[in-house]
Amino acid sequence: MANVVVIGAGLGGLPAAYELRHLLPSEHTVTLVSEQSEFTFIPGLIQVAFNLKPLAQVQLGLAQLAHRHHLNWVPGKVTALDPAHQRLTVEGQETIAYDYLLIATGASLAWDWIPGTGPHGGYTHSVCTPDHALEARQAWLAFLENPGPIVVGAAPGAGCFGPAYEFALIADQELRRRGLRHQAPITYVTPEPYAGHLGVSGVKNARELTAELMQKRGIEVIDNATIAAVEPQAVTLADGRQLPFDYAMILPAFQGAQFIRAVPGLGDEKGFIPILPTQRHPQFANIYAAGVSVKLAQPDVTSVPIGLPKSGQMAEAMATAAAHNIAVDLKAINANPQVPTLEALCFA
Repeated sequence: MANVVVIGAGLGGLPAAYELRHLLPSEHTVTLVSEQSEFTFIPGLIQVAFNLKPLAQVQLGLAQLAHRHHLNWVPGKVTALDPAHQRLTVEGQETIAYDYLLIATGASLAWDWIPGTGPHGGYTHSVCTPDHALEARQAWLAFLENPGPIVVGAAPGAGCFGPAYEFALIADQELRRRGLRHQAPITYVTPEPYAGHLGVSGVKNARELTAELMQKRGIEVIDNATIAAVEPQAVTLADGRQLPFDYAMILPAFQGAQFIRAVPGLGDEKGFIPILPTQRHPQFANIYAAGVSVKLAQPDVTSVPIGLPKSGQMAEAMATAAAHNIAVDLKAINANPQVPTLEALCFA
């Protein structure tokens, strides 16, 4: 019988595995592969960074979830994929053969595109992963002892801006609550063409309401901005301006996972996976993809490149459609293929 492998256990991969196990008869195996030992609700990491919530409140153990839902759980990082022979390699383990593969890895963080960014070897913080959030929390608590300028924003090519706005506004709120706001000017720097664009133009009233809110909270906005480099305590823009900081949180651009970039034809130049409307890869018929790992073109032409946001709701919609269509392929269900609507909903 078939072995359906899901790579990634986030907001796309975990629902996909659940849906596959629900749809497929027990003689089929659903294998879940993830380099993380916990499912993490990534949007909750901002509150972790501000010491408003412990990390444990936004995580669940994957081993227990896999056991409960009758999934074959394989912990580890995928290091290689061979579509021609339908197998993948997990670091430190044997290769895994698959009949169908659903890639929902999320993205790799492109810190190396801008010198000085990122918490590991750079000078900015992040809320993209649990360890980043914990490091950001430690730095935030130290910052409160001696506040100064804050820079929050996103790098060129970024597509998910909601967390940056949320971070800036929570920083404002927390500093006001402590009576420290006057000591810490906040600057929001973004490649968006205007505040409130959020990677999607034409959202009703978003431009006006966002600009009004940022002005009301005393947060300076620099839009159409290209961050060129970060040095200790200064963000340098492409036009030469320097923004001093004592605390900085910059969201990076995304790219596909390394194992995707290593397979010719699997991803585009950045490692994002092209898909048909059914989430199937156009070249590899038994590979599907969902979530941040897929290629979705940004329809807007902007002065500074930006990506298209892929919300958690979009990821889950793609994942459940892909799972349904794999079940159709395996003749486990008698139904037409599904195409997700990708109507986005984002609470930031």
